[in-house]
Amino acid sequence: MKKTKKNLFSTFLKIGVTLLLLYAIFTKIPFDEVWEILKKSNGIFLGISLLFFVLSQWISAKRLLLLFKSVNFSLSDNSNYILYLIGMFYNFFIPGGIGGDTYKVYILHKRFDWSVKKLSAAVLLDRFIGLTAIGILLTSLIVFIPFIIEENLVWVAPFILIAGVLSSYYFTKRIFLSFLKAYWKSLFLSMLVQVLQCLSIVFILKSMATTEVNQYIPYVVVFLISSVLSVFSFSGIGIREMIFYQAATLFVFHSTTAVTVGLLFSILTAFVSLSGIIFHFRKPEFTLKEVSSITTQNNT
Repeated sequence: MKKTKKNLFSTFLKIGVTLLLLYAIFTKIPFDEVWEILKKSNGIFLGISLLFFVLSQWISAKRLLLLFKSVNFSLSDNSNYILYLIGMFYNFFIPGGIGGDTYKVYILHKRFDWSVKKLSAAVLLDRFIGLTAIGILLTSLIVFIPFIIEENLVWVAPFILIAGVLSSYYFTKRIFLSFLKAYWKSLFLSMLVQVLQCLSIVFILKSMATTEVNQYIPYVVVFLISSVLSVFSFSGIGIREMIFYQAATLFVFHSTTAVTVGLLFSILTAFVSLSGIIFHFRKPEFTLKEVSSITTQNNT
């Protein structure tokens, strides 16, 4: 009962933060201006952006499957993708009460009687390695930001990279030892995920045709920062747009364009996440890669 109340409070708090941030943004930037940019956006480039985002989610699903298999949870590829899409739907449209990660753990435990502890560890590590990849990419790109160059801070980046990767590996070794053999491949897949999402942002910018090419990296840096902080609002909506808005002053962006970039990415995410509802109502039968591999050895 207490957990349910806590989840409900978390949900309403996130929705409240989202609404407050959106209100703050659109009192400073008329929505009419945003709508004009949206109407003039190049549909072909937006389609390419959507494709990159879909590819990023496909690889993200493979990363989670890799972690499952590292502890002998041999879910079939097709079942994994369907489960991932349903999880995206829960994460985007039903945050707080039953998140996508909770849904995955619940379904797989119910269907195969797999260890809740190991399943939970897999989805948590999946998130953690994703954050590590964002950190690596951020540190690599931030050296191209004029302020960093002018302040002669570029030399710090290699030390942060090495320290960050080693710390992440050590943390995995201490807390998630059972998954250690899959760490480096998972990190590589996470890097691919983030690169594809950054390309998605680049093509959103290209669709607007008003953004200078030399501003792509600052936009991508801001996007990566917003990805980390998006957990504090309803599916990242509001936080992402606010961070883009605030960054407009720092990086001399056009504020309306910056907010529209964040909004368009949220729309693309919602569009892909919504596809999960189809599988949710079909009640799919999740299967293993090899039926003979169903054992009770994973219950410990």
